[in-house]
Amino acid sequence: MTRLFIAVALAGLVALASRFVDRRRASHPLVVRRGALPTQVPAVEVGLDVGPAIISFTELTCRSCQDAISLIRGPAGGGIPVADIEYGAQPELHKRFDIDTVPTTVVVDDKGSVVAGWTGRIDLRELTVALAQVVQSDPD
Repeated sequence: MTRLFIAVALAGLVALASRFVDRRRASHPLVVRRGALPTQVPAVEVGLDVGPAIISFTELTCRSCQDAISLIRGPAGGGIPVADIEYGAQPELHKRFDIDTVPTTVVVDDKGSVVAGWTGRIDLRELTVALAQVVQSDPD
């Protein structure tokens, strides 16, 4: 009977300790900035004409970056101008727009405001909605 009492008491202490640890973890989350999207990327600042655009920040050896560029340069891009800002060729633009994850892809309107964006894989449904939004707002 004493052993049972000790086992129940130990189980209760373990449950209480795990609850305390979980509560501390939830109240002090680790904040990691990786993957943050810029809010403004004017097309003219990345070598395109003024207007809606898809801008992808990439790195030459990144397979996911190559997949993203193939996707947006193909039919999914809807004929919108595309800028591929490769880190090795233009590291200053990655730094200027505070890009720390590749691929980072954004859809911008004619004023350069980011309408939608992704770090990593591009969601096709969201891309379609964003492209429809920038095409409708384009005065041309």
